[in-house]
Amino acid sequence: MAGMKSIDLRGWNTRYRGDILVHAPQKIIETECQRFGIDNPVTGVIVGRVSLVDVKRYHDMSEINDDFHLHLVQNNLERNLYGFLLEAPYRFATPIPQKGRLGLFEVRPSAPTENVIISDIMDEHHRYQYVGRH
Repeated sequence: MAGMKSIDLRGWNTRYRGDILVHAPQKIIETECQRFGIDNPVTGVIVGRVSLVDVKRYHDMSEINDDFHLHLVQNNLERNLYGFLLEAPYRFATPIPQKGRLGLFEVRPSAPTENVIISDIMDEHHRYQYVGRH
């Protein structure tokens, strides 16, 4: 989500174009965190969104290697024949807990719990009381 890469390598294609949510996996590869300077990685949450603008088909390893500066992947390149071309990354201020799945999947917001509703009401009251406007 730091905008370091503009291609995400995949072993499958998609016809979808548009905004997608970015999910941080449950399992973190420590060497990759060290490589990118990530000290406290979050897991199992949606961390932001990005626009999927196109998909590039790779025909051989030399094409994938030529795009290294765009995808930054070092291992298991041979199974990644597609590059999702990404633009406009946006990191959410607060990650959203979400169970991940393989591939692209639809995320449906869960119904708010009573605690969330009470918290929202208290937050609104605080803003009105101390700020004086909505």
